[in-house]
Amino acid sequence: MNQVPESKFFDNLIWGIDDVCAFTKYAKGTIYNLVNKGEIPYRRRKKKGRLVFVPSEVIAWFKGERT
Repeated sequence: MNQVPESKFFDNLIWGIDDVCAFTKYAKGTIYNLVNKGEIPYRRRKKKGRLVFVPSEVIAWFKGERT
């Protein structure tokens, strides 16, 4: 299993689904389910409707902190 250096996660101001999966080690389907349930903080890009995530919000959510 590849380990992604933690500092790599702070290189981007916005994460895509693959970044969230790499950070949490959750499958894409799990992340999509969490989005559908409103259990993970996310945004939708206006033009294409693509899911994007703010790293600080995802990290706080993953640690169990309120965002």
